[in-house]
Amino acid sequence: MKNIWIPGLLAMLITGFLLMSGCTTNAPSTQPVETANQLKIPNLTGTWNVESQSGVIQKSAVPGQWTHQKSLYDSLSAQAVITDQKDRVMHGKLNASSGADESFVAVIGMDNKTFYYADYDGILDGQIVNDNLINVVYRQVTANDTVIGVGTWTRVK
Repeated sequence: MKNIWIPGLLAMLITGFLLMSGCTTNAPSTQPVETANQLKIPNLTGTWNVESQSGVIQKSAVPGQWTHQKSLYDSLSAQAVITDQKDRVMHGKLNASSGADESFVAVIGMDNKTFYYADYDGILDGQIVNDNLINVVYRQVTANDTVIGVGTWTRVK
């Protein structure tokens, strides 16, 4: 009888200790979970000054129809105007001092910090730094040239 009583008492003590320490409870976390739907989608409509530095691989004597960069190492000054935004989707136009103006479509990522853009011949990935600054990387590959550029969009108005 003595041999059964000691293990039974020991099991009851261990169970009581576990219940009192909270090891067996599933208490909810006190930290709120932030979802993408709770975050405010940034409003990017307006005019942005674009400054970038680019590298170009020329594949032919004539640059692509929409290519703004003309030399192996080039810079671009332009204005991007986001004319319309519905939730995460935007439309706009890039007005460059070199080359033809281009329309683009863009989206804001689910994290509200990333920005993606496609124009007639290239794509751009951006990081929204704040309400007035976006860091960007642009890429295009066409039959006539390949371009990669890095730069900033700074809000004008």
